[in-house]
Amino acid sequence: MSSKISSKNKKILLIVICILFIICNALFVYFLIRPSIKLLGDKEIHININAVYEEPGYTAKYLGSNVTDKIEVTNNVDSTKIGTYTIKYVLQKGNVKKEVTRTVIVEDMESPSIELTGDKEKYLCPNQTYEEEGYQAFDNIDGDITSKVERKEESGKIIYMVKDANNNYTEVTRKLNYEDKEAPIIELKGGETYTIGQNQKYNDLGYTVTDNCDGDLSSQVEVTGEVDTSKIGEYTITYTVKDAVGNEATTTRKVKVVEQQASNDYVGDGRSIVYLTFDDGPGQYTEKILSILKENDIKATFFVTNQFPRYQGMIKKEYEDGHTVAVHTYSHQWAIYDSEDAYLNDFNKMNEIVKEQTGSYAKYFRFPGGSSNTVSRKHQLGIMTSLANLMQSKGYTYYDWDVDCGDTHSNNTVDYIIKMVKTYTRKGRSNIILMHDIKKNTMEALPSIISYLKGQGFEFAAIDENTPVKHFKIAN
Repeated sequence: MSSKISSKNKKILLIVICILFIICNALFVYFLIRPSIKLLGDKEIHININAVYEEPGYTAKYLGSNVTDKIEVTNNVDSTKIGTYTIKYVLQKGNVKKEVTRTVIVEDMESPSIELTGDKEKYLCPNQTYEEEGYQAFDNIDGDITSKVERKEESGKIIYMVKDANNNYTEVTRKLNYEDKEAPIIELKGGETYTIGQNQKYNDLGYTVTDNCDGDLSSQVEVTGEVDTSKIGEYTITYTVKDAVGNEATTTRKVKVVEQQASNDYVGDGRSIVYLTFDDGPGQYTEKILSILKENDIKATFFVTNQFPRYQGMIKKEYEDGHTVAVHTYSHQWAIYDSEDAYLNDFNKMNEIVKEQTGSYAKYFRFPGGSSNTVSRKHQLGIMTSLANLMQSKGYTYYDWDVDCGDTHSNNTVDYIIKMVKTYTRKGRSNIILMHDIKKNTMEALPSIISYLKGQGFEFAAIDENTPVKHFKIAN
């Protein structure tokens, strides 16, 4: 009985072994003849919306041979729409088929942008409250999301934060520096040189002082020096002032005492000439000023800017009316004094506009703040000296002024402007009068100024090659 069972077990074992052998051979044959596909790169890829999907690649083998070129790819990826897409890679060899897939997820991966109006780093006076200059936020999907910006003020900075609809986050910071490093600005009425006849009474022409933090400091100026008009010679008057934190400004005026008959700085044959010069335009009052000049048959000089691009066409009208068009500045930002390159870039941009409007480049110009400005010290020491030399070496001529009409001062009423011109315009010489065609009161004062000067026998002219050059003493 036991021998019979043993014989039966042997048969079963043999059958099992045969079955396993058949299965193993079948599997071996199956995997040998079945195609294989290998994806290069990740099986799940994330791309930003609107980006171009770039296929990482794939390979395929069948019976040991490379059959990559036989793969059929079904790609339904639409990168302009957020979503999940499936790419199919299929290889068909006879009745044998192999298919693999790759997942591509199109999503918004781009953070919005925040653009600040004004500088990202501001210098404020101590105890000054920063007044928000503005900002805008844009997103590649949501468009303008300025309304979603959150603004947080911390010590010495303002943080602007925004999220788009897909929670992409952006923040930018505006730094606030509460310190006063800028000295007051002293402007001498009548210029830095003055000629007076022997034994005449000398009265100081006056000055104005403005400070970036403290405002008008004219009452705090210390004036030193004396003029003895009984003796011919040159005398120096010094003007010094300090602001609340001790920033000091000083300037001087040279007073020349000469023989009575030589007491006037005159041009050529001693004619009394007025050069009306207008800075900072063209602007909303320029056209009316041109009409006033035309009515009075007067030529003037316009030192132009691009502060108000909508009025750029007025430059052409100035030229066509026979006035001299000269360069003032493109941007009228003090940053032009950061370097020679910064100034030249600004100057050349404005001169290109002059050429577009008039057909030729301007050869005359005026420095913002005048050549004697001290604001430039904050940007680069010695920049005014180097710029004056550089620009003259390039063949340009700059003009300061003899008479400031006062239209940029706090008390710039029509009557005040007229009074300033009457007080400081002198007969028997050339008078370069500083005015601004962006000031309404200047426009309104102009007819009275012209009438007065004509009544005093003054001639009017635009700056040209015959105009005596007026330069202040450079203070930087």
